[in-house]
Amino acid sequence: MKNAHLRFGWLSYTKKAEKTNTHFRVRVDRFIGEVSENGREAKAHLISMIGGDTQVAALSAAISLDDRFIIEGPELDSIQVSFGRSAQCLKGSLPLAGRTKPLRHLIGVSEEFAAASGASDTTRTILAHGSPEFVWASLAQIHGLPGMPEWSEWFCLQLQKRRLITPVLGIGCDPIAIKGSKQQFLSWLNRGVARAELTFPSESGPVEWPRTDLREIFQYARPDTQPD
Repeated sequence: MKNAHLRFGWLSYTKKAEKTNTHFRVRVDRFIGEVSENGREAKAHLISMIGGDTQVAALSAAISLDDRFIIEGPELDSIQVSFGRSAQCLKGSLPLAGRTKPLRHLIGVSEEFAAASGASDTTRTILAHGSPEFVWASLAQIHGLPGMPEWSEWFCLQLQKRRLITPVLGIGCDPIAIKGSKQQFLSWLNRGVARAELTFPSESGPVEWPRTDLREIFQYARPDTQPD
């Protein structure tokens, strides 16, 4: 795809030892992170990067050691990030025509982000996409909330009224952080049904939730970086 590199960011890594220093940069196609209170560094939740064998091996070890990196990208100023403890790494290969060796693909995921899908008692959720349909479907699944897909706009309006949605740092996506507990969400739904703002179908039967394709979640194309 033409101009795809304009939507990528960079990860810079430096490791100092007694006799040698290691420094290199790799391309980052996806990143989700939160700025710390001091504003000078960030907690990384997801980084998807592409590099060679040596680079990916070094970065995988660095993530497990909670080393720090420098991330920068489109509309994202350079900032120091780290994953914290118990981060996970996933590796893969990207064969390319004309190359003898494939590129290596590494995904780093924080403990909090990896556990979000099964943590029904959480009071904070990081999502990679902020559309009402995806937000409502994700929180309904995570917390086991009863409801209909058609309630997405109403539910997100409740979040917005209470200022519980906050944009977070992103490359290749538009991630958000959502505050709120299962009991809090259930109380909203209870009031919505009682006031007839939320309705159930007139006939009984299975409820079919729409599927959200990963390409929709991780699409990213600023006006000045559209492919030719």
